[in-house]
Amino acid sequence: YVELSPMLCAKLVSLEDDFPSTRRVAGDGNCFYRAALFALLEHVLAAPDPPLGERLESVFTAHLQRIDAPAPALPAPSPGASPRGGPAATTTTPVGSPRGAGAGVLTAAAATAAAQAQAEAGLLPPAHDPSAYRGGQLLLRLLRSAWFKAPDADAPCDVSTLERLLNHSADSGDVIRFARSLTVRELVSAESFYEPFIPGCGRDYTGLSLRQICVRHVLPLGFEVEQLQIIALCTALGATVAVLDVAGSQVGAIKHGPEGQRGPPVAWVAHLPGHYDVIYPARPLDVAPGGAGGSRATD
Repeated sequence: YVELSPMLCAKLVSLEDDFPSTRRVAGDGNCFYRAALFALLEHVLAAPDPPLGERLESVFTAHLQRIDAPAPALPAPSPGASPRGGPAATTTTPVGSPRGAGAGVLTAAAATAAAQAQAEAGLLPPAHDPSAYRGGQLLLRLLRSAWFKAPDADAPCDVSTLERLLNHSADSGDVIRFARSLTVRELVSAESFYEPFIPGCGRDYTGLSLRQICVRHVLPLGFEVEQLQIIALCTALGATVAVLDVAGSQVGAIKHGPEGQRGPPVAWVAHLPGHYDVIYPARPLDVAPGGAGGSRATD
């Protein structure tokens, strides 16, 4: 940032005493979802936090129950056997060939397209969304394997497990899809609360209803967040996340999460120009009064 924005660089330097450490997050349009999930799960994995761990497990379990489990894959035919039991086929598709590699990709793409079609037809979030289902299962397994909670776990999950999960392109995409599906669920469950936030969103949101926004900007991967999605995701997760905004003309912080949660936020992320990273305060920090974002009362 020194060459691109000296002013931004100066602001970052001024924050080093309060936030000495940061974790860079991939800038692929999913950075807030990835940063928020990583920061919250890292908090659970790095030190025991039973209330937060149980709350997240409950949220993930409840949302998984709203999504149809994918149909089990058909067993592969035995070597040398044809699909109808006749002579073995004389042509094969080598492993790694374009034809062989494309088959799975097309299947995943078709499933995603089908889920998108459900959303466009008004089913929000889609009930048949294999990617979101896989992502939820991965997150639930991670939580249940923390601190030997899962009896069949060889070893407890830790931060390195979380790093591998969110650095793996396929698994990471499924996890983000689940988080986006969860965000859609929160938005459509309280439309009257979230609709007033639409005018403050970007120009791409102009003239769109909340449900159209869910279809075009929330559910698909690669679309950046507005405050609308940040509030909805933190509320859905039942956790308070603070956003340190250094992208604007002045540095400021705001808390997002369920109404009534007290004390310092569980996790912090920094809002840079067009991007979010995880940041770590040097000591427990809270946001001053007036820095609380929109929060919806939850059960």
